[in-house]
Amino acid sequence: MNINDKRYFSDQAIAAIRAKYPVERTVDEALTWKLQRRRGCDYRLTDMDELSVRLSRFIADQVTEPFHITALTRLPGGGSKEMFRFTLHRQAATGDSAENLILRMNPGESIAETHRLREFQVMKAMKGVVPVPDTYWVDADGAVLGNSAMVCGFVTGIAKPSKPQGKSGSVSGIGAGFPKEQREPLLAQFIAHLVAIQNFRWQIADLSAFDVPRAGTVEAASLSLNQWSRVWEEDCFEEHPVITLAAQWLTNHLPIANDICLVHNDYRNGNFLYNEDTAEITAILDWELARLGDYHEDLAWILFQGFASPDENGTPLVCGLAPRDEFIKRYEEQSGRSVDEKKLHYYTVLNLYKLAILGSATNARAAADRQTHLDVMMNLSTGLGYSALCELYQILNAEEASQ
Repeated sequence: MNINDKRYFSDQAIAAIRAKYPVERTVDEALTWKLQRRRGCDYRLTDMDELSVRLSRFIADQVTEPFHITALTRLPGGGSKEMFRFTLHRQAATGDSAENLILRMNPGESIAETHRLREFQVMKAMKGVVPVPDTYWVDADGAVLGNSAMVCGFVTGIAKPSKPQGKSGSVSGIGAGFPKEQREPLLAQFIAHLVAIQNFRWQIADLSAFDVPRAGTVEAASLSLNQWSRVWEEDCFEEHPVITLAAQWLTNHLPIANDICLVHNDYRNGNFLYNEDTAEITAILDWELARLGDYHEDLAWILFQGFASPDENGTPLVCGLAPRDEFIKRYEEQSGRSVDEKKLHYYTVLNLYKLAILGSATNARAAADRQTHLDVMMNLSTGLGYSALCELYQILNAEEASQ
């Protein structure tokens, strides 16, 4: 196959790439669906009249009382998914009700290709553990709604302050800084919710869409590495020496995970909603990349410099909330876990590898193959991908120099 002609993967080519990179069952399903969909027509925005009919049919399979939907509206943004808001009116013996709900649905291709059943299950499991939107129903294979989708509750709050500290946060809240008076209450909740996620007894929850890596082995890191290496081979336009070197380094330094816990995998500023008046976090969002693995994977993501924002004196704050040393100290105190700098470094490299692949390959591919509803955002993300490549090179170069 021509590396620049990846619009059509034959069944044989798909089988070969699946065999080459062992990943979780449902991760494999999501990536395979992506390649199969790519062989079809250019993606077009969902027709609202058609969606209204499909959504009504889908809800009719879930509820017993009479109902109707109103105010079905497309929401702006939604880099990973198409987002819609609607009101569900139910007629029950106890009285009529109206609920504001959100429909999250796969486009042709996303910033990151994920599985709706995984997202649905983990959000349902987190209810009562940390603030999350209510979960209602999931159409995992898109049999009714046309594309894989889930329905969840609407939560009030904002993702970034109306007057952010610093100049970042314009895209998905990345790098958003918070006013001084909001930082401490947000930081306390941000760490407390992270600890609650990682301490969650996932063994008693219905997480059947997740594979469990064995504790005391390198499986947790290997499954994650294989996932992004597979995505690179599926989406890249040309080979890149930094990606090749990073893959070799990551393979040669796979760390053992002794404590398998729930990892959110995109825990940062911009991915929680909060009340600006009370500084109370109202919802943790974007669970689609969640997995079972090593808590250092979450920590390395949170500590990523690209999510930092300076305070009034120019000091970088982790996710716009606290200096790095303070964040780690408070995390260790509250979690009872120690931060292994060697493992943290590994997952820092792995996260940059992932960002470089998503930006320079996946997002550029989705735009070039006309499989996205957000061409501008996908092309902007390409620039962020090359920035990650540059940082990845600097780290690998320093590693080489130190040997």
